[in-house]
Amino acid sequence: MVIDHAREYSGGIGVTDPMKLDEVSPLLFWMRWLTHFCAPVFTLLAGVSAGMQAAGVDAKSPWSWHHITRGLVLVLLEFTVIHIAWTFSVVWPMHYAQVIWGIGVSLIMLGLLQRLPVAARVALGALFVAGHNALDTVHFTSPPWLHWLWAVLHDRQVMSLWGEYTVRTSYPVLPMIGLVLLGDGVGRWYVGAHSAQRRALLARAGVAAIAAFVLLRAVNVYGDLHPAIYTGAPLHDLMAALNVTKYPMSLSFVLMTLGPTLLLWSRWDAGVPAWTAPLRTLGQVPMFVYITHLYLLHALALLWALAAGYAWSAFDFRRAITGLPQGFAFPLWQTFPFVITTLLLLYPAAVWYASLRASKRYPITRYL
Repeated sequence: MVIDHAREYSGGIGVTDPMKLDEVSPLLFWMRWLTHFCAPVFTLLAGVSAGMQAAGVDAKSPWSWHHITRGLVLVLLEFTVIHIAWTFSVVWPMHYAQVIWGIGVSLIMLGLLQRLPVAARVALGALFVAGHNALDTVHFTSPPWLHWLWAVLHDRQVMSLWGEYTVRTSYPVLPMIGLVLLGDGVGRWYVGAHSAQRRALLARAGVAAIAAFVLLRAVNVYGDLHPAIYTGAPLHDLMAALNVTKYPMSLSFVLMTLGPTLLLWSRWDAGVPAWTAPLRTLGQVPMFVYITHLYLLHALALLWALAAGYAWSAFDFRRAITGLPQGFAFPLWQTFPFVITTLLLLYPAAVWYASLRASKRYPITRYL
């Protein structure tokens, strides 16, 4: 995640998915591909966490409201705190409905669907994830309410608010809702299953997902908005097969990322290696880490531009999304020291916040 967001400053923000393979370097492609795992895994695990918690809660408790309030908090954070982290501006006209918004809406839907049987929710989640690509050719421009609804659910679009202000649905939510519903079912099963059973089923599911991904990309007729274009060149064809649609998350995208994830989960079910301890610390406070790393990256990029000799008058927070001077960028390979510096600064802050949250001194930390 940090690599992907740091990488955006290396060539100016807004680098899109590298669909045109002849226009991007292999380094950029593989950096981008590696970070594809973040969004679908975050979304699935949001559902898994909800399911694991719900498995131990009295059925009469208001668990629906539990999901709904947390989802509303995430949506609010996306359009306020996170928006300012990306722009360092309160007047930037376009707001981006990104991954935190998508998880928030998905949790709200999970709460609203709590009265459905678990099996029905899982079936609905599978339908959303596997079936939404059948709607790829459906678009609406009018009436406005239908355009908005479809942009939120499936069609990545820009929606006008008032004046020059707009919202872009970077992450249409239909497949994300599906992933949260599936994750909720997995979490409920996970709590009650024996460890050996968990490992076996997770491994089989991972292998099945990878096999389904390979089949879909070989047949090349369903599962992604952009069919792979094969040329016979091995490296190009490998990249073409792996170059699947992230916005919205296509079926191929989900299978490609969750297959290896499930295999790793199976491998680490009984315990994770000692070297992952720092990652576990960051994982205890994921929302704090998400928000803080955006502010850190942005602030460090501004300092980098100042150190590179740009005058403060060259910074424009109205016409450039980051406010960085036009022409500022650094070579792609320098993304890695940028990431390391950010993580070194972020880690002690995460340790502090994890301790604060564990103390339960402030109720707001339940939501963050």
